[in-house]
Amino acid sequence: MIKFAKILLILFLLTLFPKIVNSSTSSTYLITNAAIASFDYETASRYFNNHDYIDFGISGLRKKIISFINSNKLEEANLIAKQLIELDPNSEDAWIVMLTYAKLNNDFATINKFQTLSNKNEFNIIDYVFYENGQLKKNDEDLAETLLNLVQEEDLSNLNFPKNIDYYLFYLNLALDFKPQFNEVFFIQAQVYQELQYYLKAEELYNKIQPQHSLYIEAQKLIVINKKNNSKFNEAEKSLIKLIGLFPDNHSLIILLADLYRANKQYDKAIEFYTLLIKEKKFNEDQLWRFYYLRGICYERSNKWSKAENDFLQSLKIQPEHPQVLNYLAYGWIEKNFHLERSINMLEIAVNKNPESYYILDSLAWAYYKKNNLSKAVEIMEKVIEIAPGEAISLDHLGDIYFSLGRKREAEFMWIQALDLAEPEDNIFESVQIKLDQYNAK
Repeated sequence: MIKFAKILLILFLLTLFPKIVNSSTSSTYLITNAAIASFDYETASRYFNNHDYIDFGISGLRKKIISFINSNKLEEANLIAKQLIELDPNSEDAWIVMLTYAKLNNDFATINKFQTLSNKNEFNIIDYVFYENGQLKKNDEDLAETLLNLVQEEDLSNLNFPKNIDYYLFYLNLALDFKPQFNEVFFIQAQVYQELQYYLKAEELYNKIQPQHSLYIEAQKLIVINKKNNSKFNEAEKSLIKLIGLFPDNHSLIILLADLYRANKQYDKAIEFYTLLIKEKKFNEDQLWRFYYLRGICYERSNKWSKAENDFLQSLKIQPEHPQVLNYLAYGWIEKNFHLERSINMLEIAVNKNPESYYILDSLAWAYYKKNNLSKAVEIMEKVIEIAPGEAISLDHLGDIYFSLGRKREAEFMWIQALDLAEPEDNIFESVQIKLDQYNAK
């Protein structure tokens, strides 16, 4: 579920240096810190539980509290919070946990103990979450909503809110203590783990969202995307087809399926679904141009240029100056030595729309090369390499331009670089190798 690379590395180091680190205290400290650093709170809390005799100090107790709350162990966290209060009576983390536990268990003694503190007004987050106009909030769901708002607020400077993942999850999990089926919290937690690339943990949280909730379909779509990003195409396809069966009128699912097939290079299937979407005639222009454009890409990748060209032109009728579409169509023409002047005009528009796109600049430089305007071509292509020095196709193009300018050693260098950096999908290995062989044969 969670990556354990850091933990395994530390355990390996412990075996290498037994004289330096040879106590269970040291190993536990390292393992728990590595687990927390990897956001694996379950492992951290398990080690904390198994080594209660170790004195971790104030910072260690704070880490224990965060680990227990983030692994849904409120009762254990409450016990640690009481220990922390003995050492640090002003620990807001500890008081938040204790007040949460007290509120849920009608422990008025703890609540009264907090309210008698002379400095209770200094606990800004507690005041924000638990009180309204000086009165303790009674409704648990109100408390849950406030905890959710706490992590969604853009300006929390007045609350001294610690902006890091540990605390975001800390407050979200406290919200779940007050409202166990809090769909919005599950969704945000899942997005956090998704950003961390812990896809199984994200999926587990997305699946907690109730089917009748407005976030359910979006959550299931994100599960599909995560499976795809985790190279589990068959699982993603199966899940999405099942979802379409449950929600056949949700067109966003069909769009995702078409995109899924295109990403997996199943272009015929992608074309089928993009065509279905185009024929629906239920989409506005903001969506329709994209369907033509993406279907055009699928046709082009399937060596059906005339159909691809028609789709790109149709897309441009809807979005006449869209830089991606202009670039794709113009580059296709340039490669076939068609409409070079028109392609240059289109690419100039695309560059004005997106001046930092090295893809578009590459196309424009290549068009000038095909027009034999080598000075313009080299000026633009060298800028491309400044922006994207590892782009193999651009390095190959610059090599060709240098060769045409008589700068043959520089051309050879660029071709060698292109060969070293090229990926299989660049489809340039053979052509670059032929140029190098011919150059070295002279």
